Amino acid sequence: MTRAGIYNHAFALKDKTDKVSVVNRFSGEACETTELIAYLINWVYQTSNKYEAGDFSVKVSDFDRIRYFINEIDSNAYMNCID
Repeated sequence: MTRAGIYNHAFALKDKTDKVSVVNRFSGEACETTELIAYLINWVYQTSNKYEAGDFSVKVSDFDRIRYFINEIDSNAYMNCID
């Protein structure tokens, strides 16, 4: 998360247990998850958009690590919003 530039914000959210809704940007399907996972899912979406626009400032390996982290922590949110 440090190399991706999101460590400080993610660290601030790590202990929050409130549930929030996050929506799959393609299917519109929503799921409940923690603020940290919702933040990371939105980061994945934003980073994907940047890649499509030609901004390759985040390494693919770091991008994938964030995706794997989401899956490890909340597989339901991963399956509904990332996979």
